[in-house]
Amino acid sequence: MEMGVFRGDQPVGMVTLKARNFPVLREVKTESWLGLEFQRQGIGTEARTALLGLAFEELGAVTALTEVFQDNVGSQGVSRRLGYLHDGISRDVLAGRAVVSDRLRLDASDWVPTDPADLVVTGLAKARPFFNV
Repeated sequence: MEMGVFRGDQPVGMVTLKARNFPVLREVKTESWLGLEFQRQGIGTEARTALLGLAFEELGAVTALTEVFQDNVGSQGVSRRLGYLHDGISRDVLAGRAVVSDRLRLDASDWVPTDPADLVVTGLAKARPFFNV
C-alpha cells in the first residue's frame, strides 16, 4: 500500500507498507521517501510514525522491517528514533554498482503507541479484507 505524504495540499513524499503472508507472519516492511527540500523538518518522522501506528495499532502487526542505505544519515536517524534496531544487512545494485543497506527491525513490544488524537484512520473497515484481518 503506497500513500502520499502531504504538507497542506503539497505532495512532499510517500510511505509504503508491504506484507507477505500477513495473516500468519504479522510482519510488515516499511519504506519512505521525501523530496530533498522537505527533509530535516520532522515530516519523515511524522509520516513513518503514522504508518507504524496503522501497522501495529490498527492491523495488529508484530514486527516492522525497513532497509536503509548505510550512507543515508537522515533515514537512519528517523528509523533509530522510532526504535528500529539493527537486524543485518542487504545488498542491492544501484546505478550498476553494489550497495549495502542496513536491515532494521522494530517489534510491536518496543513500539511506543501514538497518541490517539495524532492518528486518525478512516475507511479501514472496508479495507480489512485486503489485509486478510
